[in-house]
Amino acid sequence: MTYITGLASTFYESPGEIFHSRLSTNRRETDGEHAFSLSMVALTIAERMDLSLNRGLIAEYALIHDLVEAHAGDVSARASDEELLLKVDREKEACVYIKARYATIAPWIPTLIERYEARSDDEAKFVYAVDKCMGALTWLSGDGMKWQQNYPEKDGSQYHNVVRRLRKKASIYPDLLEYFDSLHELLDNRRPDYLKRAEGVDA
Repeated sequence: MTYITGLASTFYESPGEIFHSRLSTNRRETDGEHAFSLSMVALTIAERMDLSLNRGLIAEYALIHDLVEAHAGDVSARASDEELLLKVDREKEACVYIKARYATIAPWIPTLIERYEARSDDEAKFVYAVDKCMGALTWLSGDGMKWQQNYPEKDGSQYHNVVRRLRKKASIYPDLLEYFDSLHELLDNRRPDYLKRAEGVDA
């Protein structure tokens, strides 16, 4: 049973920072909360769209999809191209670490991560695309809390740059683009109201 305790101990480590969205409770979503939310949303969309996808595999991918970032460290969606390139290098190192760390005690983890990172099947592509919708969903559910501190430009230039970057990634599963566009159309319509709110400096 020692392998179970060894496995559990690794899940309480926090080697990297994950830049998930701010919740309505004015704190950032944890990696566990994000994985759970992504799984629930992805499974619901797959059902509503009547997609011929393996639901169990969707849940598994959602569970592990950010494990590499948890070890490599994340960057904000507003990060520069240089920061994004550095992130790619760190993630390659993290994949090597994860493979060595879990190869004996839980080989399913590096195996599944490799499949997800390679987008080797439709389920991986679908979860990856749904993940690009989660930020908009969280902004909407939190009614734009702290929007000013993240996207202060009245013309929405930075926000629109982020949307274009995310949409390009979400296009790996084209059937989801209509859903992605609808979310960001709604968010963009609400953006002026979010900007009117005078809030304190984001912690």
